[in-house]
Amino acid sequence: MQARKFPFIALLLLPLAAYSAQPHVARLIGPFHESEAVDVKVSGSVIVGVSSINAVGGKAVQSLQLLHAPSPANRQICLTMQSRDGVYYSRNTFELPAESAGSVVRIPYDKSSRLESLAKYGREELAMRASAGSCERNTNEYYVLDASASRPPDLIRVFVNSFGATDVFFSAGARGKPTACKHIGEGRRTSFDYWCDIPWPRGSGDTLGVEILRERFGREMPAVALTLFLKSGS
Repeated sequence: MQARKFPFIALLLLPLAAYSAQPHVARLIGPFHESEAVDVKVSGSVIVGVSSINAVGGKAVQSLQLLHAPSPANRQICLTMQSRDGVYYSRNTFELPAESAGSVVRIPYDKSSRLESLAKYGREELAMRASAGSCERNTNEYYVLDASASRPPDLIRVFVNSFGATDVFFSAGARGKPTACKHIGEGRRTSFDYWCDIPWPRGSGDTLGVEILRERFGREMPAVALTLFLKSGS
């Protein structure tokens, strides 16, 4: 009787083994760009980071992977990283392998010369995002960055630059109700000052529509709509 348990256990482990497989690797396009500066004023988009809860903090950059639905025709993504204090900034275009549509793809960050200093950034101190297309394209379409983990993510964390808002909310999905995002009240907040933890939508398809809502002392500021590409078959 004892010997019959082993095939059953093996079947239970199959989903985790499939998730952890990483056969594809993205290719860096052109030279690697990054910078560090003590004093820098960062201005840019409201959406600063989009990643799973597994890929937060500086140590995650060495095990980044992309969860994505079928790739667009050009197969390029723009990977951007910004530290909350504005000291670190990088922006690089990667190309996904042609055969990787719907699969997990590793994003190598081995060209960085600042991995040691990046590793010192905590879970609330480094934002990363992978937007669709090259870095020359402006878009609010984002892939979900993940880090090597034993199971699929439970949350998607979106880092937000509120641009002076006193309250920030998110609404996910067609019937999503506004949910408050968390304000970062300590430390230097040059690049972003809020995060929104969005539950991973199980069985809802390849994409998720999200809206970031901001208010300043009760007065509405322009909303930001974004599309998140999820792993195919999620």
